[in-house]
Amino acid sequence: MATGIYRWGLLFRTLWIAVFTPVLIGLLIGGIFGHPVFLAVFAIWVGVLACVLRAEALNARARSQESPSAGLLGARAGWMLLAIVLIFGSAGLIRAVLG
Repeated sequence: MATGIYRWGLLFRTLWIAVFTPVLIGLLIGGIFGHPVFLAVFAIWVGVLACVLRAEALNARARSQESPSAGLLGARAGWMLLAIVLIFGSAGLIRAVLG
């Protein structure tokens, strides 16, 4: 059972990285050849990816338990909330500098 959970967790982490890679590459190219604000946004989005991967790791731990604790579920929700705040913060930064 634990091996199956590990495989699903690995699959989900790989999918998250595959989803974020085009965005990160675009921001890095935009920061190098365009405006430097995109380098700051690139760093923020790397943080978003880290938050999502941490939430996914907590989700894998929660799935392996029959009844996960409220603290574990709250931590997972907190990491996802931080990711959402960082996404909107990066949009605000771009709007403030380029808008």
